[in-house]
Amino acid sequence: MTSITENVPRFGAMNGWVNRILRIDLSNMRIRAHESSQYVPEYLGARGIAAKICWDEYPEPVDPFAPANPIMIFPGALTGSRSPYSGRTNVCAFSPQAYPHHWFTRSSIGGHFGGELKRAGYDGVVITGATDTPVRILIYDDEVRILPSDDLWGLDIYESLEELESIEGNGVRSLVIGPTGELLSRIATIQTASSSACGQGGFGAVMGSKKLKAISVIGTGQVSLAQPDIIHSIAKGIAAEKRDNNLFCLGMNAREMNEQLVLEGGGTVSRRICTESCVSPCVAHFKDVPGVAYNRKWSGSWLCVAAFCLPGPGENASEEAKSAYDWRLDRRAAFEMNVLSNRYGLNQFDLLVGIVPWLIACNKRGLISEINGKPMDWRSPAFWAHFLKAAAYREGLGDTLAEGGWAASRALHLGEDVARSNYPGWGHVKHWDGHDPWTVLPFPHWLVSALQWMADTRDPFSTGHGSLWAPSAAGRAANLDSEGDTNATLDKIRAVGERLYHDSDSVDPYSGYKAKAFPGFFHTIRPVIKDCVPVDDLKLPMIWSEKSKDGFCRIKGVEGLGDIEGPSVEYHLFTAGTGVPWSEEEFNTAAARVCTLERALHVRHWGRDRKTDEMVLPFFELPEGGQSPFLKERYGLDRKAFKPVMDEFYRLHGWDAETGRPTEQGLADLDLSGVYKPMIEGASRAKENNPDKREA
Repeated sequence: MTSITENVPRFGAMNGWVNRILRIDLSNMRIRAHESSQYVPEYLGARGIAAKICWDEYPEPVDPFAPANPIMIFPGALTGSRSPYSGRTNVCAFSPQAYPHHWFTRSSIGGHFGGELKRAGYDGVVITGATDTPVRILIYDDEVRILPSDDLWGLDIYESLEELESIEGNGVRSLVIGPTGELLSRIATIQTASSSACGQGGFGAVMGSKKLKAISVIGTGQVSLAQPDIIHSIAKGIAAEKRDNNLFCLGMNAREMNEQLVLEGGGTVSRRICTESCVSPCVAHFKDVPGVAYNRKWSGSWLCVAAFCLPGPGENASEEAKSAYDWRLDRRAAFEMNVLSNRYGLNQFDLLVGIVPWLIACNKRGLISEINGKPMDWRSPAFWAHFLKAAAYREGLGDTLAEGGWAASRALHLGEDVARSNYPGWGHVKHWDGHDPWTVLPFPHWLVSALQWMADTRDPFSTGHGSLWAPSAAGRAANLDSEGDTNATLDKIRAVGERLYHDSDSVDPYSGYKAKAFPGFFHTIRPVIKDCVPVDDLKLPMIWSEKSKDGFCRIKGVEGLGDIEGPSVEYHLFTAGTGVPWSEEEFNTAAARVCTLERALHVRHWGRDRKTDEMVLPFFELPEGGQSPFLKERYGLDRKAFKPVMDEFYRLHGWDAETGRPTEQGLADLDLSGVYKPMIEGASRAKENNPDKREA
């Protein structure tokens, strides 16, 4: 193909946002831009802008692999600035991984791409259409190019990133896909750097369906902030509260890990940030670690589920965890498999929490014994390497596994009941739901998680970890030296729950179903804020503090503001960055507007209702994976007791308790009056054309 180059105009400057959205249609090679100001501040940014564009331009859903499916890449309002943790970027599209419908949903990626895109002068990129031959996109400030990419097609993630740097220079930031995306695997990632992945949703396959190998950007501008001194002061306060010397999910600091690596055969590790403007770096970046399955050295970052799961359960893990995750790899082999799966562009979450435990359980039942001619041996690095390659390149059984664990179990009619216990819903594997024997979240705290899962279109814990502060604090309280210390800490937790959620029962480990609707509501709105500002999911909202006498988090001595409460940090960052003169209530209302517009979108597209939401409940009715240290038994969901919790949850959102759909008044309260009629009309069409498969 012939390269296409276009210089796009700029528009009036803003604080925070840069007031330009780039549109690229690969079918007709058209490049254009328009203002962001029609969407902000009302829809905040990032995820909010994407939802509004989808509502306005997609009255009907599209197939994930259709050229019309828009891949939307949106940094947040403050990305590209020094606002803490602001580097994260949303990717939104109709999802190949989602089930029972290919919802319009989102994923998130760290690294430096989003900041570079903002400094190039864009609040987001919307890419539609498809080409017959591989292409890549290069954005250099106002100049946008569509270039042939035959030389990159077939390369893995790391090879592609290295080649792009050699072509465009060390300062280029890129999003790329590997062989999984090229082969339209529904668990294909989009990645930047060595481990920052847009992991859930299968969006790598959306890029693959467009023959789009990479999107690269070089930005030389700056992002203007209304009150940078306030941003800087808040960042210092967050760093003081959140900085930790340990490497994320690896349980030791860099010095200790380097000592271990010497004993284990070589390599070094250093601590890095996972996203631009992070003030509490915790990512382990390894260099020159000798392989086990392959005779070579590997480098890359290691974090999150791969760092936690790939070595296998330790000696102190429960017997249930040892049985479900029945493998044991030494550190070198585990790191090697992490690098391989990242190079291929495989969704590590679906692999390690869904597919492999499902295959192990099926093997123990005598239902399957080998993969593509190799006997299963999950303690063998060579077998793992064989398995990952098959999954990435759709070889033999890997062709079905590339559909994702939930779909694969159904296609093969293999251990479907096991898959049911691994996948709460929406085609996504379990995650902080109380039913995993490894990451124990006991009753009644997982009732809040059930509400989060019920209302979402994907695993809600990409930005939903904020609800875990109470069970985490209660778990630590249970291990204190005396009953008096335990009870005193529980009283602090209850007081913080009263302050935040208006009821101490909301966080009380003895409270059962009482007062769980409001924290569920709170933590379906809060992720919108995290995605749109953006901020780090694991660090904010800042609610509980071990450093505070009463357990409630505060940032003290903020420039021009004095002391501010931890849960208000995101609001103060947003207003100081953008200069929007909102009250905190108006800010929270904007987040609720985005959340409810997304809900209306799925009602219009798929006829979503309360019965759809309830498709996740059979999973929660299974016995929980661990037991609360405060209770005498394990629990499963009681639907009768949970019904009034659901009723109240819907009412808090302004959604009808019987149907689960936004009410006309609820939409009007959020300045969405024009949404109700097309939502209801679309739902009627959707029910005729796409009846629900009443199983999540």
